[in-house]
Amino acid sequence: MLTLTREPGEKIVIGDDIVITVVSVSENGRVRLGIEAPRQIRIDRAEVLERIRNENIEAGASRSDRVGWAVYAARQANKRAAETQSRSEREDALATSRP
Repeated sequence: MLTLTREPGEKIVIGDDIVITVVSVSENGRVRLGIEAPRQIRIDRAEVLERIRNENIEAGASRSDRVGWAVYAARQANKRAAETQSRSEREDALATSRP
């Protein structure tokens, strides 16, 4: 990691098209930064990005749960349909074998 010391108003340039400006430093040490970058470059605070990733993981897990339940329900429906069909076929066979 590169560590730099900057004063308010001073800038850091990354590549050709990203500029970070130290806007202010408060008495308690909080630093405000201004970032200039092309629109296609996503800029997030680390804690926000982490929260988004966790929410996506949770959403994916709940989706997997829903898919799992859908598969289970489909198997149960297929099983019931097969049982009903077998029962119907047996009844038809009995009906045709009787005089």
